[in-house]
Amino acid sequence: MTGDELTLEREEERTRISAALDSATRGKGHVVVIEGRAGIGKTRLVQDTRELAKARGFGRLQAVGDALESAMAWGVVRQLVERSVSRYTGEIRERILAGPSGDALAALDAAAADPSEAELARTLHALWWVAVDLSSTRPLLITVDDAHWADLSSLQFLVYLSRRIADLPIALVVATRPPAENTGPLAQLSDSRQAERLLPRPLTPAALAASVSARGGSPAAEVVAALHSASGGNPFLARVLVDELDALGLPLDLASTAERVGRLGPSTVFRAALGRLPANSVRLAGAAAVLGVGSDPWQAGALADLDAMELSVAVESLVAANVLTSDSDHLVFVHPVVREAVLADLGPVARAGLHARAAQELWAAKAPADRVAAHLAQAPRRTLPNAAGVLRTAATALLAAGDPRTAAAHLARAVEESPEDAGLRAELGRALLRSGRAEEAREQLRAAAAGLPDAELVAAAASATMVVDGPEAAVAELTKAIKERPGGPGDAGRMHLEARLAVVRSFLADQREVASAHLSGYASLTGGTPDERTLLGLLAQMGRYEVRRAEEVAATARRALANGAYFDDATGSTDAMVAWLVALLALVSTDGTEDARREVDRARQRVRAHGSPIEFAMVANAVLFLDWRVGNVSSVEAEAEGALAAVQHEEPAPHVIALRATATHFTAYAALERGDVECAAAALARFDAEHAGGPAMMPTMWLHEPRALVALATGDPVLARTEALLQRDAMLAARFDPPTVPWREPAVRAAMLLGDEAAALVLAREQVEIARKWGAATEVGAALRLLAHADADNRLDLLAESVAVLEGSPARLQLARSLVDLGEALRVARRRNDARAPLNRGIDLAGECGSVVLRRRAVEALEALGDRPRRLVLVGRESLTASERRVADLAASGRANREIARELFVTPKTVENHLGRIYTKLGINGRRELARALA
Repeated sequence: MTGDELTLEREEERTRISAALDSATRGKGHVVVIEGRAGIGKTRLVQDTRELAKARGFGRLQAVGDALESAMAWGVVRQLVERSVSRYTGEIRERILAGPSGDALAALDAAAADPSEAELARTLHALWWVAVDLSSTRPLLITVDDAHWADLSSLQFLVYLSRRIADLPIALVVATRPPAENTGPLAQLSDSRQAERLLPRPLTPAALAASVSARGGSPAAEVVAALHSASGGNPFLARVLVDELDALGLPLDLASTAERVGRLGPSTVFRAALGRLPANSVRLAGAAAVLGVGSDPWQAGALADLDAMELSVAVESLVAANVLTSDSDHLVFVHPVVREAVLADLGPVARAGLHARAAQELWAAKAPADRVAAHLAQAPRRTLPNAAGVLRTAATALLAAGDPRTAAAHLARAVEESPEDAGLRAELGRALLRSGRAEEAREQLRAAAAGLPDAELVAAAASATMVVDGPEAAVAELTKAIKERPGGPGDAGRMHLEARLAVVRSFLADQREVASAHLSGYASLTGGTPDERTLLGLLAQMGRYEVRRAEEVAATARRALANGAYFDDATGSTDAMVAWLVALLALVSTDGTEDARREVDRARQRVRAHGSPIEFAMVANAVLFLDWRVGNVSSVEAEAEGALAAVQHEEPAPHVIALRATATHFTAYAALERGDVECAAAALARFDAEHAGGPAMMPTMWLHEPRALVALATGDPVLARTEALLQRDAMLAARFDPPTVPWREPAVRAAMLLGDEAAALVLAREQVEIARKWGAATEVGAALRLLAHADADNRLDLLAESVAVLEGSPARLQLARSLVDLGEALRVARRRNDARAPLNRGIDLAGECGSVVLRRRAVEALEALGDRPRRLVLVGRESLTASERRVADLAASGRANREIARELFVTPKTVENHLGRIYTKLGINGRRELARALA
C-alpha cells in the first residue's frame, strides 16, 4: 500500500475540515476533534489539515502527545511554541522570542514558581493572549495529534482556548482516541460551542481492495474479505497484515491466502515491524520507545549501548523497515501503534531497566527535572541518589500547571524514596487534597504534622476532615488542636488555627452565635499578619450581618484590608479573594467609600497587569457595590457587563456562579434605572436558565429583590411581594437581616399597591429601626424615605429628614430619590413654590447618576407645576451604552484595540465591534474624530 490509501473514503472529513479553515479565515474560530481508535487514519487527516492550511496561508503550530510527556507540565504547549522557534537561529530567533512565542515561554516559566490556582488561571489567560497575538496578522492553525497522551495542563489550555475561540481567526484541530470517560478536558473539548467531532469510519471492503491494489496486482475477493474482517477496516492494521503476508511470501491474489490471515496473532504489529531486523535495531527501537516521541538519536543510542557506527546502521535499517521516519534530528515512529507494540514486547522488567538508565543518562546530561522524573516514576527505587528531590521539583511544576493528580503520584514515589521526610509527606498531603483525595490527604498531613509540628499542617488536615466528615468534625478537630497548642494567644501557630476555625465555622449557620463570640475576641487585632487579617475580615462580615454599629464595622474592615495587604494575601487563592471581597463590601456598606475606592483602584491595577478573568470579575464586583453605593449607574452597567463577559466561558464553579449572580443583580438595577424593564427581566431569566438547580448562596439569594422590583415595574404586586418574602425567609433561615439588603422596600411598595397599608407601615418601621441600629447615613436616609411612602400623615417631615440625613452620605442616587419624592409630596400638598427646588436639584442629580427613570419622573412633576425643564436628549457620548462609553474613552486616550481588550479582559474583536457601533452612533468615520465627538 502507499501512504495515500489513508485518504480513501475521507472526502466528508476533508470537506468539514476545509469548512473549519474557511471559517477561521473569516475570523470565526473553529474546533475540530478527530476521534477514533488507533490506526483509523487520524494522523493522516491532521497532515491533510496542515497541507490545506498551508495552501490558505495560515500560520501553523503543531504538537504530538506522548505517554511519557503526559507527566510533564505544559509538555504539548511547549512543543507548540518551541517547534515554531527551534527552526531559526540568530537575529531571527531573537525577534521571535521577543514576540508572542517568547511571551508564552515566559508565562510557563513564571507559572512553575507559584503552584496556586490563581497563577494557573493567569497562565491560561496569558497563553490565550499569545494565541490572539499569533493570529493577529494571519489565520492560525493549531494541531495536536495523539491528544489522549497530552499532559493535563496543556489540555486545560486547549479547553480554555476552545471556549474563547469564536472571535479569533484560529482553527484548533485535535486528534485523539475515544476518551475513557465522558469527563475531563478531552470530553470538554468536544462540548465546546465551536467544536465538531469527526469520527472516521472503518474502510469498506471496496476501499480496502483499492488500497491493496495500489501496491500492484489485484487481490482475491476472499483475501480482501479476510483482511477486512481481521482489521475491522482499520487502515493501519490492514497495512500491517498485508506487510506480514508479503514477508511470509503469501500471494494476495490467491484465495487460499485468506485462510492464513485469520491465524496472524496479536504480535503481528511487532513481528511485521521488527521481527526480522538485527538485534541492534530492535534494541534501538526499544530505547527510542522508552525515551518517548521525538527522542534524541544519541541518547537512544547510549541507552541501547550502541557506538556511533552501530547507531547509524540501526537507524537506517529502522527507517528502511518503515518503523521510524526519515527525520535525521529525532527518532519518530511512523505510527503510535508501532511504538506501543515495541513497548509491549519489552516486558515490564526490561522497560523499568531502560527507564532507570534513561533517568541516569538524562540527569547526567542536566536535563530538566520533569523529564528525569517522568522516567524515575517508572524505574526501580534508588535509581538516583537524589530521586526524591527530582520528583519533588517536578511535582511543584505540575501543581503550578494544575495537575495535582500526577504531582501526587510523583510525591508518593518521592515519599517511598525518603519515607522519613515529613516535609515530603506534607507536600503529598496537600497535592492529594487538591486532587480530591481528601481521606488519603488527611492521613499524610497528620503523619507529617506528627513529625514536623506545624499549625499549617494541622489546619490543612482539618480542611481534609471538612471534606470527609463535614465542617462540624473539622470544628471539633481544630478546637482540640488549639487547646493542646503550647503558647498563649500571641503564638503565631495558634493564631493560624484560630483563623482556620473561624473560616470553617462560617459554613455553619447553627454556629453563628458561637462564631460571633469567637471572632469578637479578636476585635483589637491590628491586622499585621495574614491570619489576623482573615479574622478581622470575617469579623467585619459578621458585624454587617448582625447589624453592629457601622463605625465599628468600618474600623474592623479597614484593619482587615490593611491598605492593600489583604488583597496581596488573597491573590493566590479564589477563596481568599472571596474573603477580601466580603471585607471590602462591609466597608462600602458603612459608607466608607473613599477608602474603598483606593482599595479597588489598587486591586484593579494589579489585576490588569497580571490577573485572570476570574480575578478581574471579582474586582469588578467590588466596583459594582461601590459605584451603586455612590450612585454611578452608568459605571454599574459597564462593570456588570464587563464582569459577565470576563467569566462567560468559565466552568460554573460556586464562586463563578456567585460572580454571575452579583453582576446580574446589578445589571437589573441599572436597566431599571434606565427604564428598560425588559432588559432587567431578561438578565434575571438568563441567569435562572443557565444556573437552574445551582447551589444556594448569598448572591443567588439576593436576586429575589431585583425580581420583586421587576414585578413592580410590570404591574404585578402579588409576585413582587412573593419574591420579597422569599428573600426574607432565606435571610432569616441564615439568621441575619441587615438593612443593606433591603427586601422590605419592594415588600412595602407591593403591600401599598395591594391595599395593605398596615402591613406596609409595620415593615417600613422595622426598616427604620434596623437602619438606625446600623447607623450608616445611606441606610437611615433610604429607610426614612420608605417609611414616608407608608406613613401619609408624616410624609413631608420624614422626607425632609431623609434628605437631611442623605446630605451627609456619599449615596447621590439615594439623595436624588428623596429630593424627587419630597418635591412631589410638596406639590401634592399644594406647596408649589417649595416643590421646585428639590425637584430641580433631583433632576440634576438623577442626570449625573444616570437614572433616566428618576429624572423623567422629576421632569414630569415640574411640568405639572407649569415649568418647562429641559428634556433629556441622548446625543454624542450620551447616546452610547455604558460599555461603549468605556471603550470610546480608552480609544480616545490613544489606546490600541489590543490594549483596550487586555484591560477589559475581552477579545480584540469585541473591541472592534464596539468601535464600529460607536462610530455609527456618533456619525464619525474613525478614531481621529473620536475625541472631538466625545467632547
